[in-house]
Amino acid sequence: MKNLKLASASALSIAAASFASGAQAEDLTLCRAAWDPANALVELSKAFEAQSGHNMSFEFIPRPNFADRMLNELNSGGKLCDLLIGDMRWIGGGGENGHYVKLDDFFDAEGISMGDFAYATVCAYST
Repeated sequence: MKNLKLASASALSIAAASFASGAQAEDLTLCRAAWDPANALVELSKAFEAQSGHNMSFEFIPRPNFADRMLNELNSGGKLCDLLIGDMRWIGGGGENGHYVKLDDFFDAEGISMGDFAYATVCAYST
């Protein structure tokens, strides 16, 4: 996973709980609001699948229903999503409820640097 560039740092912060716990899965499901940028994840996942051996599937939820559906999924301990790209408005509640974790230790253990991500992404979503 050293070269994982599939997700932005904000996406990783949401997904880190499953990785930090040491969970491994052959097939991974990424949940995201349905809109054009989400469609790019399907194309980006091909390189991730080839490098990691994991198969990706996607659950794209219409934007008007996304917050309710995903917050219900998180709060109920649902198993639909292995990775979830949430919304920055969820950070406070997500952190308080254990859905967000600091990535410092995970990045150190995996040899990941913020320099591995696009500069604009780091500035816009990680500062």
